[in-house]
Amino acid sequence: MRRSLRHLHRHWRNARTHTLHDANRWKYLHIGNFTANGTYPPNHGLI
Repeated sequence: MRRSLRHLHRHWRNARTHTLHDANRWKYLHIGNFTANGTYPPNHGLI
């Protein structure tokens, strides 16, 4: 594989990781779930 293609693959892999691991989205989900349903957030580092 050409060097430029490897770097492009790495760029898109990093971009995908950042878009799928949005901590703020999960925080708002857990806060909203607690506010609406009284469900406590998980205790194992998901937020």
